[in-house]
Amino acid sequence: MTSLAGAAARGAAHTLLAQFLRFAIQFGALMILARLLTPADYGTVALVTAITGLALLLADFGLSSAAIQAREITHQQKSNLFWLNTVVGVLVSIVVFFAAYPISWFYGRPELVQVAQALSVVFLLYAVTAQFRAEASKALRFKAMAIADVSAQLLSFAAAIVAAIFGATYWALVLQQVLSAFLLLIFLWVASRWTPTWPSRNSSIRSFISFGVNNLGVQLVTYASNNIDSVLIGRFWGVEQLGLYSRAYQLYRLPLQQLAAPMTRVAFPVLSKIEDDATFQRYVRQAQLLQTYVIGGVFFAATALCSPLVEIVLGPEWDETKSLFAILAIGGVFQTLGYVYYWVFLSKALTGMQLRYTLLSRSLMIALMFAGVPWGAIGVAIGMTIGLLLNWAILTFRAMPRAGLAPRPMVVAAARPVALYTVMLLITAPVICLTWDLAPWWQVLAILPTMSAVLLVAYLTVPAIRVDVADVLRMAKRGRR
Repeated sequence: MTSLAGAAARGAAHTLLAQFLRFAIQFGALMILARLLTPADYGTVALVTAITGLALLLADFGLSSAAIQAREITHQQKSNLFWLNTVVGVLVSIVVFFAAYPISWFYGRPELVQVAQALSVVFLLYAVTAQFRAEASKALRFKAMAIADVSAQLLSFAAAIVAAIFGATYWALVLQQVLSAFLLLIFLWVASRWTPTWPSRNSSIRSFISFGVNNLGVQLVTYASNNIDSVLIGRFWGVEQLGLYSRAYQLYRLPLQQLAAPMTRVAFPVLSKIEDDATFQRYVRQAQLLQTYVIGGVFFAATALCSPLVEIVLGPEWDETKSLFAILAIGGVFQTLGYVYYWVFLSKALTGMQLRYTLLSRSLMIALMFAGVPWGAIGVAIGMTIGLLLNWAILTFRAMPRAGLAPRPMVVAAARPVALYTVMLLITAPVICLTWDLAPWWQVLAILPTMSAVLLVAYLTVPAIRVDVADVLRMAKRGRR
């Protein structure tokens, strides 16, 4: 178990380093592209991806998670899963290609036909990639996976920036998505050190399909709740409003995409190997502690720095995104806490239970976003944030006990950092208000030292916080070994 802990820590270290690099790349590319493209360009692509992104989940079909979770799986079974993924990817790509016409009709924008058809190839590429990523993850090759992710991100964004400079408008964003998917396929194939054989009927994959279908159901419901906001704003408020909202949403998703979601690649395969309940609970608590202090802290800091951050990254013409970003960042804290429960469901093969609770909590979220439509993007953002809070509460106090985990250790692990950062935000609020009209870098220079001072005082005066920080640093040290 010690070696497993070391592998988990090293995997976390490699993943966090890679995601920091990806964050820097995406952050820099966003700063450049936001000045080369218009809100309407972003809104045009967002109209398509809000709907066609569903196809990415269908292309995977939950089979990659099934392969990772399995205690035993043969080479032939992995090959059968690969070919099943590929067939599903071909079908999904064909459906998206021809669905371009109703998508264009729904929004009343003829240019969406070509955009959707160009993006249809992405779904086949991701479907083919799924088992290569699963193989690399199950073998704990986190360093190779990190290199693959960073390389694909860097090259695809570089191509998009060049295309935007030469006047490609929204086609630069389309190019970035297609090229990123293609490069990721190549790099992860190499990282997995695995090549599939031809399919065979002699190796059954029925149990994997059952796991995958439940997991797919969870992902579809989650996807709907995470993307109905773009559909609603685009349909009722137009591409300009959607473009502004989509940039706020992209900034909000950055910590989740670059830190929380990729940690699944480490936590899921590691937790799937743990059989002792007490050890499992301890690992989950440590994961909750790390997630809340690191990623939760990022969201609280982003809320405080919403004004200068948006102006520095996007420019002064994106002023309306500031309040949207702050609201979404608060919701991001609760979504961060919920990621740990996702790992529990997958590693324990409780996808059926997960689907039932996801249907309940995400239905409430969708209803809240519909209720916010009359107030525009702000109303939809508030609905999403309240929905994420309710989702965390339902999973914590209803789902986790039925999954065999005591809620109290996880709540305690999250409560101290959330309380600490809430106090930090409240104390910093007067400084935020007083500096709101200053140049963005002056705002940063005023707000950051205030937040740092609050955190330092808390560390020096609250013993429990010092213990938590020591635990987080201990995990980081194991990652360097």
